[in-house]
Amino acid sequence: MILLKNFIVYIIHNIFLQLLILNEVKSQKFIKPDPRNGHTSTFIHDKLYILGGVTNRNNSSPKETFLYVDFSVSFNVNKINWHNLSSKNSIVPSHHLATTLAVNNTLFLFGGININSHEIMAPAYKFDIQSNLWKIQEINGIPGKQGAISIFDESTIYLFGGSPFTYNINDLFIIKSNDLTWKNANLTNSPFPRAQYGAVLLPNKYIIYMGGYNNGSIPLDQVYLYDIRNDFWTIKQTYGSIPSARYSFSRLDGNNIIIFGGQEDDKTIVENSLYVLNVNNFNWHIPKVTGKIPSSRTSHKAALIGKHMVITFGKGYNQEIEDDLLLLDISNNNEYAWTSYFALSPITNSKSLDQTDAQPDQPDTQSMQSNATNGSDVMTGLIIGAIINGILLIVGTFFLYKWYKNKRIRNNATLPNQINNQGQEIISIPENTELHT
Repeated sequence: MILLKNFIVYIIHNIFLQLLILNEVKSQKFIKPDPRNGHTSTFIHDKLYILGGVTNRNNSSPKETFLYVDFSVSFNVNKINWHNLSSKNSIVPSHHLATTLAVNNTLFLFGGININSHEIMAPAYKFDIQSNLWKIQEINGIPGKQGAISIFDESTIYLFGGSPFTYNINDLFIIKSNDLTWKNANLTNSPFPRAQYGAVLLPNKYIIYMGGYNNGSIPLDQVYLYDIRNDFWTIKQTYGSIPSARYSFSRLDGNNIIIFGGQEDDKTIVENSLYVLNVNNFNWHIPKVTGKIPSSRTSHKAALIGKHMVITFGKGYNQEIEDDLLLLDISNNNEYAWTSYFALSPITNSKSLDQTDAQPDQPDTQSMQSNATNGSDVMTGLIIGAIINGILLIVGTFFLYKWYKNKRIRNNATLPNQINNQGQEIISIPENTELHT
């Protein structure tokens, strides 16, 4: 009897516990964010922050204007836990075509176009990732602009080109991040005005500028180098498999510059999307790539995180069948690999893409299976467990009832005769016994 009661108590407790877990799993909602383009991506302390952009449907503001992905954990790209910070984004207007960069614990935002008013925004904003607070940052003398790219090196910000209104410029502002004082760079031999170009800081302290838009897409047969030590510009011709003229492409830095996607003059998204430029000899080539090749994109963003080129959102793909975030493993210079799994490893912001020729690490199968398990799988398992426990509870209760009923019958059958106050014997008759007279 005691064992049976303990069994029932155990089953009830187990069902209650699974219901609590089930409720917790239901509360962990994986957001499927609005697709967007013209956003920014900024990597700070294991987190990739996605800010702004316009939706691919009607150029309106996405529901989630400020997101981040945590790269301190492994994940599969089709089950990303997007963290929504939109409630912290009350100061910055809905916008697109801004530029951001990280300075220690601060995310700086420069320029962009206000989606609602179609006007250029304030020159700068900054976000403290520790307090989760935004503030407007006044920088007198620097115009707000769209389509520019900001570069940061050793406490100095470099902000070139872009469009302050309806025209492009080629000014290069050099801004000190500690007090936000600034000066203009030398413009002799500088690029002609452009927006939505590519810009990369090289290990030798040159910034390379390429492509972009100015009354048409700009060819990539010529690149511009700015020497930040000597305030000096040089022009380099490129060779090899030169990509078509394009703008709104993403790029990664290092001795090998990788570009992905972009679009041409007629708004067509380029078909041949992946190219590599060796900045030692300025030779372009198309790399060998394995894995499932994604659709080309434009107005997306790329970041270097560990051994991966991490590409987010953009136009040109179907969100129903393709992922918002792409991973290109670039650890092997001889063969890149598109992958769907981000394996947790020490993350560095190394600027060089060719520090190692090691083969890509093979992710642990059990870890992949464990991380690929999503909320619906867990929920299904919990529901099945609760059903099984419920069946066990019903069966146990049934047998407890039968046991108790049989015990009553046995007790009544062996009940001893009693004597009443008149000294007469009283015969105990078991229940359900028929009397015959």
